[in-house]
Amino acid sequence: MSKLKSLISVLALMFVSNVYAVDAATGPNSVYVEQIGNTNTVTIEQVGGTNTVGGVAGSATVDATGVTTLTVTAPSTSNYATINGSSNTVAITQTGNASSAQYNVKGSNNNYTSTVTGNNNQTKLSIGNSTSNGLRNTVTESITGNNNLQITNIVGSDNNVSTTMNTGSNDNQVTNTVTTSNADITHAISGSNNIVNAQQIDAAGSAGHSLTNTITGNYNSITTQQQGTNDTTVNIATTGDHNTVTVRTSSSTIANPATAVAR
Repeated sequence: MSKLKSLISVLALMFVSNVYAVDAATGPNSVYVEQIGNTNTVTIEQVGGTNTVGGVAGSATVDATGVTTLTVTAPSTSNYATINGSSNTVAITQTGNASSAQYNVKGSNNNYTSTVTGNNNQTKLSIGNSTSNGLRNTVTESITGNNNLQITNIVGSDNNVSTTMNTGSNDNQVTNTVTTSNADITHAISGSNNIVNAQQIDAAGSAGHSLTNTITGNYNSITTQQQGTNDTTVNIATTGDHNTVTVRTSSSTIANPATAVAR
């Protein structure tokens, strides 16, 4: 049985048990969610103005300096956040103004939590694609600050991605691209105007790929690529400003090598 709880202005399309959408705000907030499957749980709370959840249509572009711009298409009955599968749990909390959240989950046993506090923040998540299920993924994202962008793309299984942007962290951008199983990514950012691009692909080994990024400072640029059939572990800790770090690991030649752009 579907259950929708709304305050003020919430627009939702839901086919799932245990779904809650809560909006306590004065702005034109909107939520469009379509659930297909069983035992899914979605909890959405928006506080502030002009917050948006859903609407996976849109585009992301990257300029010559590495800055990503996400153009969001407004949610509607034909443009909605979609979960296709069962046993998924999604919890999104947005507090602030002009925030956007998009997600598209295909598969089962996924747990996605995104907490955004501040203004002009954007997040975008895709787990699985039209032909592949994203199974048993755990993604935890927490952004505190203004003008932050978080983009996560996952195809595979048994993945764990966690990103935290602390108080006073503004204009940070994090993009995770994961197409491998047994992936583990953790970002902890304290600072502003940092750009992080993380890639984990290929089969890896029994333990998988692991990445830990700890950033303290401003205008840092970090790009990591973990590829191949061997287990790889990358731990990066930067303190200060304008650091440029590129790390590539693989059991063979790196495919489509990427380089961090100096900030």
